[in-house]
Amino acid sequence: MNIRQLIKPKGNKVIWTAVVVLMIASFLAVYSSTSVLAYQKMGGNTSFYMLKHLGMLLMGFGTIFLFHRISIRYINGLSTPMLLFSIGLLVLALVGGQSINNSSRWISVGGFSIQPSEFAKVTMVIYVAMQLGKKEHIDNPGRAFWHIIVPLAVVCGLILIENLSTAGLVGGSCFVMMFVGRVPWRYLLSTAAVGIGFLVLVFLFAPYLPLPRAQTWHNRIVRHFTASEETENSDENYQIQQALMAVSTGGFIGRGPGNSYMKNFLPMAFSDFIFAIILEEYGMWGGIVILLCYWALMMQCLSIMRACRRAFQLYLVMGLGLLISLQVCINVAVCLGIMPVTGQTLPMVSMGGSSNLFIGMAIGLILSVSREVQEQQQEEEAEARAGAEAEMVE
Repeated sequence: MNIRQLIKPKGNKVIWTAVVVLMIASFLAVYSSTSVLAYQKMGGNTSFYMLKHLGMLLMGFGTIFLFHRISIRYINGLSTPMLLFSIGLLVLALVGGQSINNSSRWISVGGFSIQPSEFAKVTMVIYVAMQLGKKEHIDNPGRAFWHIIVPLAVVCGLILIENLSTAGLVGGSCFVMMFVGRVPWRYLLSTAAVGIGFLVLVFLFAPYLPLPRAQTWHNRIVRHFTASEETENSDENYQIQQALMAVSTGGFIGRGPGNSYMKNFLPMAFSDFIFAIILEEYGMWGGIVILLCYWALMMQCLSIMRACRRAFQLYLVMGLGLLISLQVCINVAVCLGIMPVTGQTLPMVSMGGSSNLFIGMAIGLILSVSREVQEQQQEEEAEARAGAEAEMVE
């Protein structure tokens, strides 16, 4: 194999194209939205965050390329160790993690902060796909449930202590995977009842719980669904108000690249509310382009799933695609004022090292499956042609 073949991206070309478009949009949007942050913390050096984010994007692209070359067989075999390692990181983050935004859910390694929950949500999906793809579990899906539910409860429980939305994202994705994997209804309904009941109790008794973020969750939900002058004008509802103003002023064509006005007032404009800045600067059409990229990614996941020959491949692509699409929906819904503030970033667009790294890992694995499916199809076509030529010779 020569160098050209080694560095040439393989797998689904539509997904590669969508990733490149999202990264370009991310570079432009983050460069614009970090200008205020640059003046506040870097003495006006706007190139600092531009170069920093460019490095993050290259790291994410490198992660995609690395994992799209790894055989899915190895990922299948390493699914349990990877999950156990991620659980260890979650515990370490809670015990001695770095506090960012009043949440101890980061680990600092060599000056680089890692969010273990981002790694855990990917490894949990890989583990569930492995369990559902086992032959003995395909024949008896009920057995798969018991191998899944305990690790899932541990992971979601550890994430829940600091991050309710990510715990719900992981739990919801794995629940859908079990539903598609034909896990008996009685198990799924019982799990849903327990989960919903637990969340109701957390909401009702938030002020009395030892969870440090419980009161914040309670306040956000109450403010979102309570329509009163006091809640609308409160400082705590400031982010949603500024995001909606950014969306409304963008109109159809937007203010133009770099001309956002609300980035001067919107907290986390470069992360949680990046989609609002995109709508303000590029208008409705800019938002449509971003959403079309995610739509293309999801449609290609469905196409890859239909071509999969192994159960693990199918469940892995489905779970990772679902994880990404749900996160996109949550982020967009928050920016449009449909949901309470959650802190979920826009995959491959928002600024963030951990998010780019592990979303890149997820997309790389999807591309790895598509690469193997394509190679298998090419081998079958070559065998069919060889057989047809042999029959013609005879």
